[in-house]
Amino acid sequence: MYWNVALRSVGLWVILSLATGHLTEQEKSTIVDMHNEVRSKVQPSAAFMQKVVWSEALRVVAEAYAAKCIWDHNPELEELTIGENLFVGTGPFNVTKAMLGWFEEHVDYNYESNNCSEDKMCGHYTQMVWANSFKIGCATHLCDKLEYLDFEKVTLLVCNYFPPGNAEGQKPYESGDPCSKCPDEQPVCDNNMCVVENLFRPSEEPESEDTDAPTVLPGRPLMTTEPDAVPKEPTQVHVIPVEIGREGEFNHGYKMESVSALLVMSVLLLAALVL
Repeated sequence: MYWNVALRSVGLWVILSLATGHLTEQEKSTIVDMHNEVRSKVQPSAAFMQKVVWSEALRVVAEAYAAKCIWDHNPELEELTIGENLFVGTGPFNVTKAMLGWFEEHVDYNYESNNCSEDKMCGHYTQMVWANSFKIGCATHLCDKLEYLDFEKVTLLVCNYFPPGNAEGQKPYESGDPCSKCPDEQPVCDNNMCVVENLFRPSEEPESEDTDAPTVLPGRPLMTTEPDAVPKEPTQVHVIPVEIGREGEFNHGYKMESVSALLVMSVLLLAALVL
């Protein structure tokens, strides 16, 4: 009798984990739509801005890393040539709130100087509006515990971008009249964004500005917590500074690190990005 109850409890936890630990099709659409909404309305306007599309190959990479439940960036970002934004929160996961948390960093970003206000973070926003980052894939995982962070039962969101943004010394996009510099292979202007004739069958992948350029914009985690779970003092997470945002949220933006390749299978999956 006790064994049956225990099995039912375990089964219920597995079902709840699956239900809350994976993005629904609606949530995926929300992520893409909110990125494109932000990208279409950047100020100053962008002379060239690509429309973001969903990538299952990037989702697979994000899902594999999210399952590790580590409160730090994927050490294979440079090897895989992808960008990354992270978000983690307790309580029911809200993808809209996560996207708004990243977007709200725009108030601290100065386009002309390409700098962020002192002691603020802007790397998530600049990755969101990086003109050449036109593919995105995200995944969530419900973690009992999160390595490097003293919280339990949290949802970790990982979003990967291709090509990566936040290259040193470069602005996220070139300002100008919307679509005034759309390349020949992307002649259609759709809501201030350059797209190919058939968006879902691009004949040629646009090249990034400089995928070898190092990334220097600081990445800091974004976390949503219940009121009684917010730490009283600023927290340090694996030498990456963490700060509480306006609504008790934290961000972890894109970061590049030189490490040995451990995700060989993921590299093979990413080959689909250039096909």
